[in-house]
Amino acid sequence: MGKAGGCAREWNILATAQRRQERYLLWLLKKLGEFRHSGYRDVVLGHVGDVRGFLDALEDMRLKSPGKLRPLGQVVPIEGNFQFDVTDFAEKAEEAVSRYVDQLADCRFFVRVVRRGHKGEISSQDTEKKLDGFIMESLGKEGEKAVVDIEGFEKMIVLETAGNVAGIGLITRRMKERYPLIKIR
Repeated sequence: MGKAGGCAREWNILATAQRRQERYLLWLLKKLGEFRHSGYRDVVLGHVGDVRGFLDALEDMRLKSPGKLRPLGQVVPIEGNFQFDVTDFAEKAEEAVSRYVDQLADCRFFVRVVRRGHKGEISSQDTEKKLDGFIMESLGKEGEKAVVDIEGFEKMIVLETAGNVAGIGLITRRMKERYPLIKIR
């Protein structure tokens, strides 16, 4: 399999390392779950049995021994994965986002897409705009509404790609406040 596909188990955590700290980060995170190189510099993918427990363990570590987590840039909890190629990415991304539409009614939200691979073939910014529009249109069909608001968001949908595999998740403002290591750029 190609990049990001070397493990049979889906990933539910994406973490980035500070520059040249990926090996140490992998060593540190392997104590908390199954982690592997993604095929992209300073990006690791992992599977943990309990995402909330994993985030609690990291937060505990951050508070008690902040220096220990120095190699960690960010962590992103993921709820599901899908495989794609350039020709069906937009369709599959829309399908993945559709499972969250009902949770965004009467809410301030935004979609963040972080692309690794497919430079010049997939635009993160264009995809974000299309998915925001898809959500607004879907809500409108149900007689609901929402507001796209990056600064004052209540919920965000994050879609992270690593080669031909994407991970998607819903992150609330409350989660970001409780777990400062969740940093979506």
